[in-house]
Amino acid sequence: MGLKKIFSGRQNQRAWPALAVLALSWISAAGVLFPQSPISTESLLDRVAARLESFNPKASWTAAVSSIQVEYDRQWRPEKTVVQNKAVSVTEGRREEKVLKVVETADGKTTDITERFLAEERARGDKYRAVQEADDRKKSGTERSPRRGMRIDDLAEMLPFSAERRTEFSFGFRETKASDGRRVFLLDVRANESDPMNWEGTYTIDAETYTPIHASLRPSETPAFVKEIEVEADFEVFEDVNFIPRRTWVKVNAGFLFIKRIHLISEELYSDVRITP
Repeated sequence: MGLKKIFSGRQNQRAWPALAVLALSWISAAGVLFPQSPISTESLLDRVAARLESFNPKASWTAAVSSIQVEYDRQWRPEKTVVQNKAVSVTEGRREEKVLKVVETADGKTTDITERFLAEERARGDKYRAVQEADDRKKSGTERSPRRGMRIDDLAEMLPFSAERRTEFSFGFRETKASDGRRVFLLDVRANESDPMNWEGTYTIDAETYTPIHASLRPSETPAFVKEIEVEADFEVFEDVNFIPRRTWVKVNAGFLFIKRIHLISEELYSDVRITP
């Protein structure tokens, strides 16, 4: 991470000598170090990668999920809230969801819209499958792959810790204490090249186990027609082999020309997590 990237060009030019001395005190042959840090950046990344690789990629578990989605107007004033109660099951790393109840609140009125929601979900699923089948027909039989839910290990594509992925990012970190008193590393991640698949932001790493316990991210380049995306997640380890989200939070600001712009915040809270054989 170069000095020009660390310090904004808006800094007063007279401050640059002092800033340069401070920055140079943080740099070593192993990478960027913060004062009194016990390990190098590279070593921290190695340990986090090893910790993630220790988890079972085909873990099976179930959970109850409460999904709360709030739609806003252009001034970010709430217009509608939709709450879903879902049963989530993950079998050998593949996620499935069953919607149990959906309640919508708008204009001061709360309505159970479960049946309507499920009908719309089925229609969307039928449309997706039709498009997918048409696409598969263009491929050979050996190239077709059945799709059944989302792969949990797809998360690896977002994480920057593997030796292959980390070359695409710059890193810096510092040690601090979490609200519960435990030691953590705050790892700052910045993409070297802007790309919608290169997510950057801050990871909170448990200093004892090197497990990511929180992430606050956004794509280094937003996709077309999207003005803003922010993502947060809290993670927890179960039975030392299952890496499971406890909370996810997403903020989206998107739209195109005369199409209604989408302003929404969606949060999912996981409870009653159970490991299955």
